[in-house]
Amino acid sequence: MDPFTLAAFLFVVALGAYVQTVTGFALGLIVMGGITLLDLAPVAFTAIVIGFTALVNNFLALQRALHHIDRRGMMFTLLGMLPATYLGVQLLDQLQNTSINSLRVILGLVILAGGVMLALRPHPHERRAAGWVDAGVGIIGGILAGTFSIGGPPLVFHFYRQPLSLAVVRATLLATFAVTTAARLVYVGLAGDIELEMIEMSLLCLPVVFLATMAGRRYPPPLPDLAMRRLAFILLGLIGLLLLVY
Repeated sequence: MDPFTLAAFLFVVALGAYVQTVTGFALGLIVMGGITLLDLAPVAFTAIVIGFTALVNNFLALQRALHHIDRRGMMFTLLGMLPATYLGVQLLDQLQNTSINSLRVILGLVILAGGVMLALRPHPHERRAAGWVDAGVGIIGGILAGTFSIGGPPLVFHFYRQPLSLAVVRATLLATFAVTTAARLVYVGLAGDIELEMIEMSLLCLPVVFLATMAGRRYPPPLPDLAMRRLAFILLGLIGLLLLVY
């Protein structure tokens, strides 16, 4: 990777980490969408980098939150999500080998839909959803996680609609994403698709994500939460539309 491409790649990663810090979401969507849009790296390469960086962040964030995990909800979600993640990895391989344009279109639609889901602020239900609903949402998230390493939007939207405390929702999502991300890396690793360059790029991204996260905490934009969520939605919408058009 030449210096200009490397700098652009790291900039997109930093932007995604900063936006996630000030809004609570969008790192994977921005990184996958931005890098694919700018044609900086293949989708499979970017998905591995997102996986490694997200896994480290998830484990760090979970250190003091393990006791908040909704184990029942996590178990049912993973029952659907883990096999679906494998199917998503297979789908990515198939699309890369047959139709790159179709892959970009699907990614554009996913980012648009993900931006809408994450921009909404759903009201919690009065009763906890049944286990089969968690598993169904897990299947959708698993396919997206396996294909693009961005399985978060359907799970975030679903769990924030449950009558659970914010601490429980966040811990459950982090734990679920950590297990799914690790499983995806195992699937891809066993297939021999993890290359040294992917690991090197992931290591380069870790300090960038850390610095961007610190910048987001110390120097957030002087805007209310709703305005920031709208700006993130606009950014994701532009990325999604451009992926569909170009």
